Amino acid sequence: MSRRVLGAGLVTALSLLALSPAEPSAAASAPAGVSVYLTDLGTKTYLARQSTVSWRGGRAPDVPTITVDSQRQYQEITGFGASFTDSSAWLVGTRLDRKQRDAVMRDLFSGQGIGLSFLRQPMGASDFAVNGNYSYDDMPAGQTDPALTHFSIDHDRAYIIPLLKQARQLNPKLTVMASPWSPPGWMKTSDSMIGGTLKPDAYQPLADYFTKFLKAYAEAGVPVRYITPQNEPLYVPSGYPGMSLTAEQQNNLIKNYLGPALRDRKLHTGILGYDHNWDVVSYPETMYADPATTGFVAGTAWHCYGGDVRAQSMSHNNYPNKPAWHTECSGGTWEGDEQAGFAGALGLVINSTRDWAKGVIRWNMALDQNNGPTNGGCPTCRGVVTVSQDAAGHWSYTKTVDYWALGHASKFVRPGARRVASNTLGAGDVQDVAFVNPDGSTALVAFNSANSQKTFRVQWGNKWFTYSLAGGAAATFTWTGTQHGNVDRAAIGSVDIPLENPDGTRALISYDSGMLAQQAQVRVGNQWLGYTLPAGASLTAPTTEVPLPRDAWTVSASASEATEPPGGVIDGDPATRWSTGRGMQPGDWFQVDLGSEQTFNQVVLDTTGSSGDSPRGYELFVSNDGTNWGQPIATGPGSPVTKILIPQVTSRYIRVVNQGDAGNWWSIHELNVLGLAGPASVAAGSDSGVQRKTAVLPDGTQLLVVYNSHRSVATFDVPWGDTTYTYRLPASAAAIFTTRRG
Repeated sequence: MSRRVLGAGLVTALSLLALSPAEPSAAASAPAGVSVYLTDLGTKTYLARQSTVSWRGGRAPDVPTITVDSQRQYQEITGFGASFTDSSAWLVGTRLDRKQRDAVMRDLFSGQGIGLSFLRQPMGASDFAVNGNYSYDDMPAGQTDPALTHFSIDHDRAYIIPLLKQARQLNPKLTVMASPWSPPGWMKTSDSMIGGTLKPDAYQPLADYFTKFLKAYAEAGVPVRYITPQNEPLYVPSGYPGMSLTAEQQNNLIKNYLGPALRDRKLHTGILGYDHNWDVVSYPETMYADPATTGFVAGTAWHCYGGDVRAQSMSHNNYPNKPAWHTECSGGTWEGDEQAGFAGALGLVINSTRDWAKGVIRWNMALDQNNGPTNGGCPTCRGVVTVSQDAAGHWSYTKTVDYWALGHASKFVRPGARRVASNTLGAGDVQDVAFVNPDGSTALVAFNSANSQKTFRVQWGNKWFTYSLAGGAAATFTWTGTQHGNVDRAAIGSVDIPLENPDGTRALISYDSGMLAQQAQVRVGNQWLGYTLPAGASLTAPTTEVPLPRDAWTVSASASEATEPPGGVIDGDPATRWSTGRGMQPGDWFQVDLGSEQTFNQVVLDTTGSSGDSPRGYELFVSNDGTNWGQPIATGPGSPVTKILIPQVTSRYIRVVNQGDAGNWWSIHELNVLGLAGPASVAAGSDSGVQRKTAVLPDGTQLLVVYNSHRSVATFDVPWGDTTYTYRLPASAAAIFTTRRG
């Protein structure tokens, strides 16, 4: 085993990564004026062209500034769009007359409209279907069809496929992906499209089901570029199609059945893993950490209904060769009024792409005035357009706030564009994201998330302009030309760290101070040392860790449900638990008195029995008297927390404090504290393919990135104070270590 030591204190003698921008061509044209397209619901202005803004040079006014650096480029953009669910396609394809149907399709997909270029299509029924549940191979109860002799996509030929073909004609660069809400019921333990999980003997039939679907759709004129194995695999709805599929089950399906089936049939459709919320990053990374699976997985599909969008960046930095797509986030009446819905949609477009999404998809392309037709699912969701019937029986359509929000990107950011660097003024101010199109033009999408007017400057090289946006308004700025002059990299606030792959391609990690909250950190002396742990990675103490005996422990909490007291976490029964009895709040704490001073290096919180009940960020304190706690010795993002690693410490009292708000109760089923015993056994590995890169953030935080470009596991040493831990890093994964004073 070849091992290397990172260096005392994790990051020593770090130097700022030199990322010099390319020099512009001397023949490049000077930038012309800036075109502006505005949406302001308050004045009923919708994607309306405004007066051209002129670039200026020289001394700039002292106002908040958005700096755009076109030469720092990130992910390639697939597009923006929504889903022609069965309900959406039925409304557009059968309720609207030919003239209205053609008009709405032009408004959605043509350049004269908003040019949507990315569709996510349900494979069979979802929670939005007109006539109940259906798949492409339904069988009577108790019967099966493993050879798929009854497979047919005829249901989709009536009104779904014709609309998809029309969309492709209007926008030839359209990308289609597909996701099943459920396989045929006979493949599942429930013998129904509702509930259950995949039967052990149905893995191959399900893989064949996908290949038949892809071939049938291609023959019908709708090639499918991406698929996901299962929509929202960690949620099993009781009233509409769904299926439980654990990360291990999905890994097995892709590795042994679906991936080989696509390969053997020479189908080039990419598989996107997961297709669920931001709060379980480990799920898609399970596939990346398995060397037999990762080659079959093109990237991750994310949803917005749980967790934080920054999880996309965290996962990207963990496995920087695996792209992200945001594949579902519905707007709805729960958001509030139209202005709140517009803010939600623009926030998704801006923040999801800032955090590495190659594409952004809302949910239903069209719903009626009653938010339907539904199929046992969401009764309050909003479509991109509303198709409604008047008193005389005439059907027509209107555009919703989702249409205008998507349009601020989809109309101006074309497939093949690259996101480029820009800072954002943040929530409660002007938020933004910038792109460079394949033709070299630049688009900057800006949204004023404040209630009052904001004036800001846009700086591009040595040119700038100022603009004022009303509260809640959005603008897309477009311009041509080449960037000249120096860029204030501190203004952007992030650093880019390029990495080399063995095949000559490059991967890229981007990091800013906001990412610190997304990783675990421990205090050593007067420094905070942070680290990331991609799925498949491990950080191991030099000796075996064993649970401390709990006989003398007493436990307490800041709040408890009467029937779920603190003692439930140390009774040895994982079926019992402690809970707050209400939605968690910042400052909620759980405390352990070990009975005497003990030496330990790990606190384990078992929350697996209550999904979603982990703390939303945590701080870990220790004390010898139960009164004086001092500063925390560890912090982390929480949700979910299974174990908190710390440098070896001796103390009697331990307190874990929640840092965030959530409607979920905070629950713990079992709590253990681990100490060191005998020597540990560490799996052999090699760090021969490991690359080490350093950088410094504008706030002084020092970074060390360790990237395993090798094809096997890399193992290296990590010093924490007086203890040296062993880090095990999977192939193609990166570990980020940070050092900051505090």
